[in-house]
Amino acid sequence: MKTIVMDSANKYLVVALYENQKCLASLQEEGNRKQSEYAIVYLQKLLQENYLKMSDFDEMVITIGPGSYTGVRVALTIAKTLNATMNIKVKTVSSLKAMAGMKKAISILDARSHKLFLGIYNEGKVIVDDCLINIDEFENYQKQYTDYEIVGDTHLVGIPEKEVDLAKHIYTLSTLEKEIENVDGLVPRYIKEVEAKKICQ
Repeated sequence: MKTIVMDSANKYLVVALYENQKCLASLQEEGNRKQSEYAIVYLQKLLQENYLKMSDFDEMVITIGPGSYTGVRVALTIAKTLNATMNIKVKTVSSLKAMAGMKKAISILDARSHKLFLGIYNEGKVIVDDCLINIDEFENYQKQYTDYEIVGDTHLVGIPEKEVDLAKHIYTLSTLEKEIENVDGLVPRYIKEVEAKKICQ
């Protein structure tokens, strides 16, 4: 089973190739504006370097948001195209869950305007659904989940940031996910404030 992994939703552009749980090649680069320009370029580069072509792959795993409006759509568009043209299966992973991996973690991402996307996980299981909060509400979650590691855009809450191997996290988490049946109808996960208030209260 050969798998393409891609994350273009937030500040890192991640492209990786896996075969039967072994990472053949991986690239993780910071730079918000690079996603749309470089996602397909980097994918083709990794394929060429490993003497592979798109049609060799069985599935593609992408992050589905929350994240940048344009960024989330980059990987999604590539996945939809490969599904339609080569029948490659598609799986999705929450961008917040991707940061947490299989850890016991509070995952946060920058939602701009003094807000955070937040999700809490334990070994890939959702403890608190992905939601949108004000930065000053973060402390309440921190107090409630004291033994959980804080991951993601941690500088926003005064904690030094640690880079994680997103490709490995996404690939590992994908084993817990089901294949998307209606890939054509797949939409990015944008968390609106109204929805967020319902989830986070």
